[in-house]
Amino acid sequence: MFDLIIIGAGPAGISAAFEAQKLGLNYLVIEKKLIGNTIYQYPIGLTVFSTVNELELVENTLKPAREKPTREELLSYYVRFVLENNLNVQTEEEVLNVEKLAENHFKITTNKGVYESKVVLFAIGAMEYTRKLGVNGEDLPKVHHLFRETYPYVKKNAMVIGGGNSAGEAALFLAQEGANAILAIFREDWENTDPKQGCIKYWVKQPLEQELSKECLNVYFLKRVVEIRENEIVLENEDGKIETFPNDVVFILIGADAELGLLKNLGVETRNSRYGTIPVYNEETFETNIPSVYVVGHFTEARHIAGAIQVPRKIIPKIAEKLRV
Repeated sequence: MFDLIIIGAGPAGISAAFEAQKLGLNYLVIEKKLIGNTIYQYPIGLTVFSTVNELELVENTLKPAREKPTREELLSYYVRFVLENNLNVQTEEEVLNVEKLAENHFKITTNKGVYESKVVLFAIGAMEYTRKLGVNGEDLPKVHHLFRETYPYVKKNAMVIGGGNSAGEAALFLAQEGANAILAIFREDWENTDPKQGCIKYWVKQPLEQELSKECLNVYFLKRVVEIRENEIVLENEDGKIETFPNDVVFILIGADAELGLLKNLGVETRNSRYGTIPVYNEETFETNIPSVYVVGHFTEARHIAGAIQVPRKIIPKIAEKLRV
């Protein structure tokens, strides 16, 4: 019987494990894929724009070569942190079901075994299901819902569809590395400057505008995607005009949603937020409506890495105290 089982080994799960270990809890982290898997899915070579103090688990332990770390530096940091602190993390093990047997007694079934725990903490990412447009041609091999790198698309006609940071970064990288890039975006998303509404952040927007001025990138104000064809893409602009563009590759980057099935099966309530559907939880304790089931990280309101790291520092001592009582 574990005191605590943590599902997910991103920054939130690692932070929770580190706090649990310091407090002497008998814990286990179960990760479906890789340590820091959401970060692993970032574009290759991406500079992470959060400041170092927002990303590190212990002060002055993340030391990038430049002011801010790359994807690779950050990923290596989290992996090394797990190894050097001997955190109890099992990767490539998928949780299939979580069942409440009694008060402070849960059964966790994975594809490799069965575990029991007094408390369960969900620290899963919010990127499990990429959102789809639902248009004809979206299943073509040239269509991608995740952007990883630019080099296969040099001198290719590349279309990026989306209004957030991921779409902006993809369009920027493609334009800078020699693709014929078009960013198809709603005008209100392009003109929006409120960071709370998921707009393209200024540190991406400014270089995008520079690429526009150099005519290395085009911005297309979109009403809808009509159809994706083998060598073309058909769009409707904001004025209702249907236009066809030559096209070699399409990146549909319109967000992603978390896997909430395990929580819903437990009876955890959910609600709509500006980030999509998220669990209902106490804002002080991050406990859900099911006692001893907690949530942290990317699919809560404290979804950015800084919050994902800080919240476990606050709630794990409270969980430990409850277990002692």
